Amino acid sequence: MGAQLGQPAVPRSRENTLKLRASLILGTATAGLLVVTAGPAMAADTATTFELTGGGLALSAPATAPLTNAPAGTLTITGSLGEAAVTDSRGGTVAWTASAASTAFTGVLGSSSTAVSYTAGVVAETGTITVADGIATTLTATPASVVAPTTLSGNNTASWTSTLAVTMPAGALADDYSGTVTTSVL
Repeated sequence: MGAQLGQPAVPRSRENTLKLRASLILGTATAGLLVVTAGPAMAADTATTFELTGGGLALSAPATAPLTNAPAGTLTITGSLGEAAVTDSRGGTVAWTASAASTAFTGVLGSSSTAVSYTAGVVAETGTITVADGIATTLTATPASVVAPTTLSGNNTASWTSTLAVTMPAGALADDYSGTVTTSVL
């Protein structure tokens, strides 16, 4: 027992001191055991899922592209069609192919081109994709492959600046010529 206010403390016996020490040691050990072995009163797992959704496949190309003017008698007219780009947001591994087709280039006075050639040039890539640089491809009204990846995975883009070469017959008249190049992707 502790001393009352104003009264001297009563000395404890050796037996009481040992009991008090034993109680403190036992209490501390019990509290430590509770801390070490205490776990959640209840636990529950939550199964969690998500989906990565794919987007689309898009192509951009200039609406117009003037070729280089040349004097009458020039057999091959060349020029840039500008930059074309394929953006693949599907997030998969299915390849795509960019194709091009062309009408003949005709003038008001009746002359017409004899051939049209398309060269994709150097292909710039982003994402996980490998595309060979373009080679000259003869275009007709039927679409022909001009750029196609050899490997791809996930979202990616490929862009290139193509060159068009229009072959004219030797007797082509001085005139304004026009034609349409259609670029597509599948």
